[in-house]
Amino acid sequence: MTQPNAHELLEIARTTLLEQLLPALPGELRYPTLMIANAMAIAARESRLGPQAEGLEQERLTALVGAGPSTLPDLRRQLVRAIRQGCHDTPPTRRTLVETLHQITVARLAISNPKALP
Repeated sequence: MTQPNAHELLEIARTTLLEQLLPALPGELRYPTLMIANAMAIAARESRLGPQAEGLEQERLTALVGAGPSTLPDLRRQLVRAIRQGCHDTPPTRRTLVETLHQITVARLAISNPKALP
């Protein structure tokens, strides 16, 4: 039997919190407990999906700004500069920009708030 990884441990702890502890807590602790459970779910998704989302963003931004190997924060700054300079103002480049930002947003939403996805 293999050891559970980080997101599996968080999911196990969250399930235990919701199914075993929450029913035994007084009513005034229900809301903070649900907030904790929600934070645990986000952390589990971040552990599971975060590296993929960052990889997608890095790949898409590198293609968009045409930069060589660079960190994600550097790529974001380069994109901001390019947008301010009007580099994405023509229809074809604007479509590529919008599609890139859409893909990045969907990947991040899958972590932070998957219910917001269509």
